[in-house]
Amino acid sequence: MAPTPARKNKTYTLGIDLGGTKILAAIVDATGKVVATAKKTTQAQAGPQVVIKRLIKAMEEAVENAGISREDVVGIGIGVPGIVDSAAGVIVNITNIPGMQNVEIAKMLRAWRDVPVALSNDVRVAAIGELRRGAGRGLRNMVTIFVGTGIGGGLILNGEIHSGSRGSAGEIGHIVTLADGPYAPGGGVRGGIEALASRTAIERDLRAGLAAGRKSILPRLLAEKDNALTSSVLTAAVEAGDVFTIETLERAAHLLGLHAASLINTLDPEALIYGGGVIEGLGKWMVGRIARTARQHAINRAGIDGIQIVEAELGEHSGVVGAALLARDAATAGATPAAAPVAPRRRGRKPGLKAAARSARKPARQPARGTTRATAKPTRKR
Repeated sequence: MAPTPARKNKTYTLGIDLGGTKILAAIVDATGKVVATAKKTTQAQAGPQVVIKRLIKAMEEAVENAGISREDVVGIGIGVPGIVDSAAGVIVNITNIPGMQNVEIAKMLRAWRDVPVALSNDVRVAAIGELRRGAGRGLRNMVTIFVGTGIGGGLILNGEIHSGSRGSAGEIGHIVTLADGPYAPGGGVRGGIEALASRTAIERDLRAGLAAGRKSILPRLLAEKDNALTSSVLTAAVEAGDVFTIETLERAAHLLGLHAASLINTLDPEALIYGGGVIEGLGKWMVGRIARTARQHAINRAGIDGIQIVEAELGEHSGVVGAALLARDAATAGATPAAAPVAPRRRGRKPGLKAAARSARKPARQPARGTTRATAKPTRKR
């Protein structure tokens, strides 16, 4: 994103979306507007030390692109695709970043800038972004569904994020949609929607078809992308009218529609908001098919067209905006969103980036009994 001159006497928060394939950092002003961004590949296979260094680099580039200084940042928010302890500021586990367990991420980010740090699951922060600054503005009850590497969701009930009794509500990627179906790569329940309609599942089905001899333009498109089946490849195949790709994606959309009907029948929300790499690439083509199937299978047809089934308005910025808004809440309250103050860093020599990266190797102290852990299945989207 091109640098935008920052206005003096303004404060900013820094939102981070840490994914299995990419890291997006954004400087966000008090109105929720993205001022500047920076993006890095995650390089997950290189391990947590490399990932943390790249995350810090993305933060620094975002600040530089915004034309501000580090001292203008009053809070940092981060969403991650895994199990987190928001109160302790600890990433408990991210399955698609090897070795990323028990990482004291809040402590490490405060070493960069000693301000409140808000940590949550990536799709939950995206839900907050859409609720407050995106397609969910003015709504009280909605569900966000992000279709990417996995499928994750965020529940907004009565205007608040719903975490459940154990902090694990919103695992909608594991709603069983096809009994005796496949398992999702990396775990999950059998026949869950993540195993059937995520980009990973779509890629599995497409590659299996190609291996079985299905005719398609996909091999040519894959050759142009170093054999990476990205969302842009899927979009190009659909636009070219590739029959095999369209059949596979229509099946995924139908299953997502059945899944959406279950959400409607269970929660009766005002809206279902879809985001993630697959949706960003295919847009109305995909969401329209999901909506048609969902409405056909809703048990209460009265006023069914009043339930919005739409694309996320903020696109890939949903997560960074939501994280930044949580950071501003924390900065205003002087505590993390979980109402647990983060202990201040000891005064003295400011630890460097190497020290911050080294701390990723140290297991974090486990939270005391009774601490709530917010959990979610890794999703990513892009």
